Amino acid sequence: MAVSHYSQKFQICWGGLFAALALLIILCAPPALAANDRGLLLQAKKDNRTVYMLGSIHLADDTFYPLRGTIEKAYRNSDALVVEADVIAMESDPELQRKVMLESLYPPGQQLKDNISPEVYGQLQEWLRKRQIPEANFNRMRPAIAMITLSLIEMQARGLDPKAGIDRHFLNQAHREGKQVLELESVLQQLRLLNSLQKPELFLQQTLEQVSQMDTFVPRMTRAWKSGDQKDLYQLVIKEGLDEHPEYAQLYELLFYQRNREMAENIDKLSQRYQSLFVVVGAGHLVGSKSVTELLENSGFTIEQI
Repeated sequence: MAVSHYSQKFQICWGGLFAALALLIILCAPPALAANDRGLLLQAKKDNRTVYMLGSIHLADDTFYPLRGTIEKAYRNSDALVVEADVIAMESDPELQRKVMLESLYPPGQQLKDNISPEVYGQLQEWLRKRQIPEANFNRMRPAIAMITLSLIEMQARGLDPKAGIDRHFLNQAHREGKQVLELESVLQQLRLLNSLQKPELFLQQTLEQVSQMDTFVPRMTRAWKSGDQKDLYQLVIKEGLDEHPEYAQLYELLFYQRNREMAENIDKLSQRYQSLFVVVGAGHLVGSKSVTELLENSGFTIEQI
């Protein structure tokens, strides 16, 4: 499978995968969600404004649907859909795709193995052998892109598909119905953020170390999301990882806390322009300390889970 084929897959999952990171791919749950499952849906109110916030599942399959009626109703009653990045719009923008590829690959003459430690590259080689993927396919990928590709392959090997993700489900509806779509970030912004890490191989290293845990992690995450248990979600997505690997603190700051501050600020600003908004972001951004939820509460929103 050539690099160009992987890049085509990127075009359908940038926003979701950038929000997650390997084991932290938020809520890549197996089949069997049903309309009666609770999910993580929050309602934030300030003055006469309402913001619905849905913790997203970025990869899924057809058995995840239909979603709970309360979730679909919240979407219908909102003036605009707010997402991390509008990946559907990107798919029809060749110039943006070109810029994404420039950010994704090293220029000719540079290779991934020259920009990460021999130890981490050895781990990647071992994974490639297990998956029977030619090493040449990853040669020019930047570490974050190698991580995203690896994660996508692992999720798809478990029957999950970014085309069935919850964020894409609502993006498809919005584009089909002409509902306004607003971005909290952008594809390029997310990619540049990932590439800005002082030790970019941390993304890839953590992913490689935790791939073996995915079969046990995913069912635990499924149960937490289906019950709408914010505490369990926080434990699984953030706290357990930080407690076990404090050396990844910079990673969590970049992936979650910094972005949470910017997302909360943008949601607050957007809510001043619309009576109601339906926001779909990775569930890890909505739970625990320093989350979007906590930050919006600090800025005067009253928030309840519905």
